[in-house]
Amino acid sequence: MEEKKTKSFTLLILSDAKSRIRKVKISHNVLRLLFIVFIIILASAVILVSDLFLTRQKLNEKIAELERVEYKVNYKEIELANLEKKTREIETKTKILESYLKEVEDLDRMVRSITGKGGYAEEVAIYVSDLSSDIELEEDPNEIYYYISDQEQELDDIDALLDDLLSKAPELSGILSRDKQDMEDHIYLMEHTPDMRPTYGMMTSLFGERRGGYRHKGLDIANDVGTNIHTTASGVVIYVGWHGSYGRKIIIYHGPGLNDAKYSTVYAHLSKIYVKVGNEVTKDDVIGTMGNTGNSTGTHLHYEVLVDGIPKNPQDFFQ
Repeated sequence: MEEKKTKSFTLLILSDAKSRIRKVKISHNVLRLLFIVFIIILASAVILVSDLFLTRQKLNEKIAELERVEYKVNYKEIELANLEKKTREIETKTKILESYLKEVEDLDRMVRSITGKGGYAEEVAIYVSDLSSDIELEEDPNEIYYYISDQEQELDDIDALLDDLLSKAPELSGILSRDKQDMEDHIYLMEHTPDMRPTYGMMTSLFGERRGGYRHKGLDIANDVGTNIHTTASGVVIYVGWHGSYGRKIIIYHGPGLNDAKYSTVYAHLSKIYVKVGNEVTKDDVIGTMGNTGNSTGTHLHYEVLVDGIPKNPQDFFQ
């Protein structure tokens, strides 16, 4: 039986002209195997390069996406910094306005204390809520946007309002300060003008009544011994002691009062005296007690009001 010949290829290798020729036989099967291995390696390389290209492309996309997100985060940080700056400016302006409003509040309290009407029951103040809340990023990372947030718009509105108020506040504050000073001056004059009864009891002798050869310079009010005597206006005690027919006597100088007049009051026939010369007294303070010292027909208070040194009818000052 004739053997089947195996096909082969002969490879001649010649290094130079003088060297021997080398022969390398490669069978057809081996060559085919090498070709298959080469094709497999080439296909694998192509697939690997393709995968690397796609991976690199996706990586570049992710990097670009991260850069966009980072840009938006930086923009948000700048925006939040601006909001915080505006918030601090608003807080500063608010404190300035509150100082102006404090003057309004003081004047309001003063008016209410005098009239018992009107005004606010609580303190006047401005409150600014927390306007620097967190701002969320948009869900779409591919969109780069510029906008004014609701919080920033609210701050701009408040800031504009405060600027408008601050532009008017100094003039208003000046007016209120003058009004307050006028009110304080008026209160001072009222406090230093006799306008109340010095004690309670029956009026037994009126101002201007004839007594012998002179007219009565004051008002007599009768009550029990020990009845409290009150000063009818704020002032300074300028006389304390025994004064002839007046018995124990107090004179209080009240200084300028309403109508630019200088007022003094006299309290006589006292049983006890609670003040000394030089004491400052406030309207309605108890300065002594009723008695019948001196030339007295019974327990009573002799009360006089002098305006610029001239006796006036005390009843004209009672409210």
